[in-house]
Amino acid sequence: MLGSPTIDHLEAKSPALDLRRGFRRDVARTLVDRAVHLPEQDRYLIEGVFRDGRPISDLAQMWREHPGPGRAPRSLRRRLHRLVDRLLSPRFEVVAQLNHTWTPTRKRVATACVLHGLSTRRAAADLGISLHTVRRQVDAINAICDAVSGGRKS
Repeated sequence: MLGSPTIDHLEAKSPALDLRRGFRRDVARTLVDRAVHLPEQDRYLIEGVFRDGRPISDLAQMWREHPGPGRAPRSLRRRLHRLVDRLLSPRFEVVAQLNHTWTPTRKRVATACVLHGLSTRRAAADLGISLHTVRRQVDAINAICDAVSGGRKS
């Protein structure tokens, strides 16, 4: 539509992502649907912005009652940009769909690294497994994602 204040999800790449311009309804719905795989506070951020239509400043003001890192509007915007990039990636979609079919270790690593966005070191520490095991599993997950998505960049 000419003059529409919405953008296509393919145009929504950091740092050019402008949240003031809005998203198409189907992209916003996809983000909210995929947010079920995120940790609770990230899910609340996605739902607050894309389902409820609340501005970041309102969410930051509301969360200021519960002090914690990353509650300022600027840091919430950065976090939202990273979450949108992760949620719209083909890698996230493949892991969310195939996660239940994998071995327990691969499933835990995929959930920590891909769905929750943890680094390999942090995932190894949180899961109580070696960094080498996490790296091997991440390599296998990336190979599966590349095979399923047909080589699209994730």
